[in-house]
Amino acid sequence: MFDKFKSVALEGYIKNKFPQYLENGEISVDLKTAEAKCSVKVRLAGEEKPFSIDINHYDVIEKDGEKYLCITDLKSERKWVDCALNDFLKNKEFKLPSFAASAL
Repeated sequence: MFDKFKSVALEGYIKNKFPQYLENGEISVDLKTAEAKCSVKVRLAGEEKPFSIDINHYDVIEKDGEKYLCITDLKSERKWVDCALNDFLKNKEFKLPSFAASAL
């Protein structure tokens, strides 16, 4: 039940932070914190159809009192998106905003 609320909060954050990447704000998130997984269905700006991105595992790392997200396994059904996500997101640490740090 809490994962649903967290998913909705994450959708809102992404819509507000990165609206230029979304076609009409189309995004849905299914977060499973106990499994450290997340599925995202999104329609990127200029795209005709939505597609899925599956984060099969992520870690939350704490350093110097701050929390960071490190995605270690992800896959997209679109080849070019899969390549870009793996090049720019996989195994890199991203500082989490305070609301996200407490949610994950």
